[in-house]
Amino acid sequence: MMNKAPIHHTYPSPTRESFWKRTRKVMSGQHARSLYINTTDPAYYEKLLRCNRHNVRALYHLGRTCEKQGDIQKAQNYYHRAIQVDPHFEAAVGALAILRRRQEAHRQKLALQSLREMRRADRRQKGLSLLQTMKAVMVSYLVLLLFIFGVLLR
Repeated sequence: MMNKAPIHHTYPSPTRESFWKRTRKVMSGQHARSLYINTTDPAYYEKLLRCNRHNVRALYHLGRTCEKQGDIQKAQNYYHRAIQVDPHFEAAVGALAILRRRQEAHRQKLALQSLREMRRADRRQKGLSLLQTMKAVMVSYLVLLLFIFGVLLR
């Protein structure tokens, strides 16, 4: 029977080595390198949520990220989750209020635009413009005057 040599992982720094030892004890079954949390990592807040799904700051920052990317529904969901965890977290409460105001302003803007389009369509359907109406009235007056003078001169 042969003894297997222990597998040694090489890490670039003692900090990562100690992190791997800590996470191996805390979270067995997951590879420590995928859990290494670095603040410059683009997936930093997702990793924080994997470790602690009630991290208010991570929920808030993920909401901000989704809002910047244009995914309003997802951003609103993250803000709601952050407020559920900590109802007094002012950043999430304020961001949700601002997001709702923006949505309401956007809805009003769309309603106003659709109303303007409907009015334009109504004007087009009515047919005669002001200039055309004035021409028709002037021609009617001219015909009426010619008829009256024609009757009087006979």
